[in-house]
Amino acid sequence: MLTILVDGPQWKRGNPENTAILVLPGIYQEYRIQGGVDIWKQNQSQRLWVAGTRGDPAYPREHIVEVAGVDSPNIVCGEFCHHTPDQMRWCLKMLKDNPEISHLIMTTAAYHLPRCVLTNVAAMEKASVRIPISPIPLTNPNGDSFPPTGKEGWEDWPSEVSKIIMHQTTGDVASLSQWRDYLKWRLNI
Repeated sequence: MLTILVDGPQWKRGNPENTAILVLPGIYQEYRIQGGVDIWKQNQSQRLWVAGTRGDPAYPREHIVEVAGVDSPNIVCGEFCHHTPDQMRWCLKMLKDNPEISHLIMTTAAYHLPRCVLTNVAAMEKASVRIPISPIPLTNPNGDSFPPTGKEGWEDWPSEVSKIIMHQTTGDVASLSQWRDYLKWRLNI
C-alpha cells in the first residue's frame, strides 16, 4: 500500500494529457514553485495549477511563466487563499472546470504534504469527487523551510500533526476512516 503514496507521476494508469500538477507554494519558499515547474516539465503534463496563498504577491502568473520558461494557457494561478482548505476548494473548482483531468500530482514542502493530501481527500469527499492523487514531496535545497527564521522542515512536523488533528475535528482534514476508504479505492483502481 505504500506504493500508493510514492508512485508519483508514474501512476499505472496516469496519462500526461489527463494529469494536472497542483503546486502549493508558500511565502519565501521559491523552491516549491521551481520544484512544481520541474515536475510539470518532466512529466509533460498539460496542466500546471499553482494555488494561491496568503501573502504571496511575489508569485503572480508572470513569475511562474518566467520560471517555466514558456507561456502556456495551461499554467493557471489561483487567487488569494486564507489556508489549505481554501486551496483545496480552488483545486476542486479547477477539477470541475476541467473534467478531462483524471489524475492529480500534488506537490509542496515535504513537511506540509501529508496535511495537504488529507485536506484534499476531505474536500473531494464533501464534493463527491474522487480522482487519484500522487503526492510528491519537495525539500528546500538550502536545507531550511523558512529562510527568514532558519527553521528546518522537520521542526515544522509537530505543528503539522497538531493542525491535522485540529482540522479533523472541523472536517477540513480527512478522518482516519476517510483516509482508509480513499486508500482502499486507490489501491483497486
